[in-house]
Amino acid sequence: MRAKCDFWTKLLTKAKNERTGEPTVALRVALSRDGVRYDLTVRRLVYAAFVRAELGDGVVLNRDGNGWDNRVENLQLATNREKGRRVVARQRHTSSLATADRSQWPQTYGGYSRRKPVARCDRATGAVLETYPSIAEAVRRTGWDEKSIILAAKGRWQHYHGFAWRYVEAA
Repeated sequence: MRAKCDFWTKLLTKAKNERTGEPTVALRVALSRDGVRYDLTVRRLVYAAFVRAELGDGVVLNRDGNGWDNRVENLQLATNREKGRRVVARQRHTSSLATADRSQWPQTYGGYSRRKPVARCDRATGAVLETYPSIAEAVRRTGWDEKSIILAAKGRWQHYHGFAWRYVEAA
């Protein structure tokens, strides 16, 4: 029995939730019929056998989050959307973008290739007072409204906040 216990301990230490560090358990079984292998979770088999055989695209979840407890009364059918909301509500997920180091990403990724430089100009003379690499940067530095700057830069408005705005060619 000791060898079996060591096996599960090693398995659980490998399968941990990245955010909480808690072990994640989903008991699985492999069945075959006519030489075709089917990998299923035990909770899905139990739910199909004792509650409803036709599950469709539904996901079977353990109500208490304990993957070892696959009793019928501890199982519930949910959609993928409900499962995702539950993961977020329990704070068991971290967005990979939230922790990614973006400093080495090329600037053509993520919409940077679509940004246009914009200039804030004197209304009377048309002289360029300041140039920003993008509308978003102009909004960050000035604190003014993005949509209004865009409308002025496109020429739909003659000015915004007392300045003329125009798109400039990238240097």
